[in-house]
Amino acid sequence: MILADQGEISPGVWERIHYYRRMLFRRDTPWTVKATLLAAIVYLLSPFDLIPDWIGGMGLIDDLTVVSLLVAWAIRMATRQSKENLKKTTVEPGEPG
Repeated sequence: MILADQGEISPGVWERIHYYRRMLFRRDTPWTVKATLLAAIVYLLSPFDLIPDWIGGMGLIDDLTVVSLLVAWAIRMATRQSKENLKKTTVEPGEPG
Protein backbone atom coordinates (compact mmCIF):
# COMPACT_ATOMS: atom_id res chain seq x y z
CA MET A 1 0.00 0.00 0.00
CA ILE A 2 1.35 3.42 -0.93
CA LEU A 3 0.92 6.11 1.69
CA ALA A 4 0.08 9.62 0.55
CA ASP A 5 1.92 12.71 1.76
CA GLN A 6 0.42 14.34 4.81
CA GLY A 7 -0.62 17.30 2.67
CA GLU A 8 -2.74 15.11 0.37
CA ILE A 9 -4.93 13.74 3.15
CA SER A 10 -7.61 15.81 4.80
CA PRO A 11 -6.35 17.56 7.97
CA GLY A 12 -9.26 16.03 9.89
CA VAL A 13 -7.83 12.56 9.28
CA TRP A 14 -4.54 13.48 10.95
CA GLU A 15 -6.39 15.01 13.91
CA ARG A 16 -8.30 11.76 14.38
CA ILE A 17 -5.13 9.68 14.13
CA HIS A 18 -3.51 11.83 16.85
CA TYR A 19 -6.67 11.54 18.97
CA TYR A 20 -6.59 7.72 18.72
CA ARG A 21 -2.87 7.70 19.55
CA ARG A 22 -3.49 9.81 22.65
CA MET A 23 -6.37 7.53 23.63
CA LEU A 24 -4.10 4.50 23.26
CA PHE A 25 -1.42 5.88 25.58
CA ARG A 26 -3.55 7.58 28.26
CA ARG A 27 -3.45 5.90 31.65
CA ASP A 28 -7.17 6.30 32.26
CA THR A 29 -8.18 4.61 28.99
CA PRO A 30 -9.73 1.20 29.77
CA TRP A 31 -7.63 -1.79 28.71
CA THR A 32 -10.46 -3.06 26.50
CA VAL A 33 -10.31 0.14 24.43
CA LYS A 34 -6.52 -0.12 24.17
CA ALA A 35 -6.73 -3.79 23.14
CA THR A 36 -9.31 -2.99 20.45
CA LEU A 37 -7.20 -0.14 19.03
CA LEU A 38 -4.13 -2.39 19.05
CA ALA A 39 -6.11 -5.10 17.26
CA ALA A 40 -7.01 -2.56 14.56
CA ILE A 41 -3.35 -1.62 14.12
CA VAL A 42 -2.22 -5.25 14.03
CA TYR A 43 -4.91 -6.16 11.50
CA LEU A 44 -3.95 -3.23 9.29
CA LEU A 45 -0.26 -4.15 9.34
CA SER A 46 -0.72 -7.92 9.24
CA PRO A 47 -0.11 -9.77 5.97
CA PHE A 48 -3.05 -12.06 6.83
CA ASP A 49 -6.46 -10.67 5.88
CA LEU A 50 -9.99 -11.95 5.41
CA ILE A 51 -9.63 -11.04 1.73
CA PRO A 52 -6.06 -10.90 0.31
CA ASP A 53 -4.91 -7.44 -0.82
CA TRP A 54 -3.99 -8.66 -4.29
CA ILE A 55 -7.63 -9.39 -5.19
CA GLY A 56 -8.54 -6.31 -7.23
CA GLY A 57 -8.93 -3.73 -4.49
CA MET A 58 -11.29 -5.87 -2.42
CA GLY A 59 -8.51 -6.56 0.06
CA LEU A 60 -8.07 -2.85 0.74
CA ILE A 61 -11.80 -2.40 1.24
CA ASP A 62 -11.66 -5.36 3.63
CA ASP A 63 -8.86 -3.66 5.61
CA LEU A 64 -10.70 -0.34 5.79
CA THR A 65 -13.94 -2.01 6.86
CA VAL A 66 -12.43 -4.11 9.65
CA VAL A 67 -10.25 -1.28 10.97
CA SER A 68 -13.16 1.20 10.84
CA LEU A 69 -15.40 -1.19 12.75
CA LEU A 70 -12.74 -1.85 15.40
CA VAL A 71 -12.03 1.85 15.90
CA ALA A 72 -15.76 2.65 16.10
CA TRP A 73 -16.18 -0.10 18.69
CA ALA A 74 -13.24 1.26 20.72
CA ILE A 75 -14.73 4.77 20.65
CA ARG A 76 -18.11 3.44 21.74
CA MET A 77 -16.49 1.59 24.65
CA ALA A 78 -14.45 4.67 25.63
CA THR A 79 -17.53 6.89 25.48
CA ARG A 80 -19.53 4.47 27.61
CA GLN A 81 -16.69 4.28 30.15
CA SER A 82 -16.38 8.09 30.23
CA LYS A 83 -20.11 8.45 30.88
CA GLU A 84 -19.94 5.90 33.71
CA ASN A 85 -16.97 7.72 35.27
CA LEU A 86 -18.79 11.04 34.94
CA LYS A 87 -21.85 9.59 36.70
CA LYS A 88 -19.65 8.38 39.56
CA THR A 89 -18.02 11.78 40.03
CA THR A 90 -21.06 14.00 39.43
CA VAL A 91 -23.07 15.10 42.42
CA GLU A 92 -26.78 14.88 41.78
CA PRO A 93 -28.90 17.94 42.63
CA GLY A 94 -30.04 17.78 46.21
CA GLU A 95 -27.21 15.47 47.30
CA PRO A 96 -24.62 16.70 49.78
CA GLY A 97 -21.35 17.30 48.00
